[in-house]
Amino acid sequence: MHSPMISIIMPCYQNGSTLACTVESIQAQTIADWELITVDDGSKDDTLAVLERIAKDEPRMRVIHQENGGVSSARNAGIRAAKGSWLFFVDADDWLLPHALEHLLSMTADSVDIVCGAYEMRFRDEGGRVEQHVCADGALQVVLESLIRGDSALNSMCARLYRTSIIRGHGVLAPLGVKVGEDVLFNLDAFMAARAWRMSSETIYVYEFGGDSAMTRARTDRYQRSTAMLEGIGRFIAKHGLETALFRAHIDIYVRTLRADCGRLRAACRLSRNMVSAMTAGVDFSALPAKQKLYYAALKILPASSFLLP
Repeated sequence: MHSPMISIIMPCYQNGSTLACTVESIQAQTIADWELITVDDGSKDDTLAVLERIAKDEPRMRVIHQENGGVSSARNAGIRAAKGSWLFFVDADDWLLPHALEHLLSMTADSVDIVCGAYEMRFRDEGGRVEQHVCADGALQVVLESLIRGDSALNSMCARLYRTSIIRGHGVLAPLGVKVGEDVLFNLDAFMAARAWRMSSETIYVYEFGGDSAMTRARTDRYQRSTAMLEGIGRFIAKHGLETALFRAHIDIYVRTLRADCGRLRAACRLSRNMVSAMTAGVDFSALPAKQKLYYAALKILPASSFLLP
């Protein structure tokens, strides 16, 4: 039996009204050597019916139905079911540009395990405003710092290819029970396992936001919602002995998350000694660069001094 080049994994939850457009963008790809694994995660609308109707006329498409377990559970089901040499994740309310898969495949090589493209975020509720997001590029240190800080397109699991054998061989899975930042934790493990990667500034993927996007981005409980992600980042750093190497990035994600909630001054006041302990655990003070030694000492003595951090 022919194994496809790419397994496209599409988790679905209450996406009955949007998923057809996503599938159409996949069917419009300039290469045809793919399979589409759709995972209905216990939807209560017509998602499953729509998937099954489309699959009747699309032999490259498979439909999996499971009890609701969250997006990570659905993505992991897709990983287990995949037959392709490469994994590609897509959300069921986004879409691909026609050359997306062909462009990413053109950048693959025997030693390359991850290939990343750029994506656009389009906000219909803001007059069609468009943001382009490109992945940070560089050595492992650069990639891990960018993932932890969340300052580039690296965080997403979409708009990229992952070599299936590397993901499975290293047991990389989307973390369960993480509602914000699950992509970050998956990618930290994936890049740690990868031998090499390539980044492209070519836009291949579009996130489209509707009338509630401004409200979603204005929520003020970001720190509370991000706690599981922050704890996961801490476990990753400790597991790989990167406490000192990633100390500054670790500070930044805590501080930036708090500032997103309540601004610079109040965030400094909310930074607790327990948070500082989590950021500094295992750090070799003597091995830190001079400026980072200053940050370390200031935070230990007075956590509110985080106000002075850029």
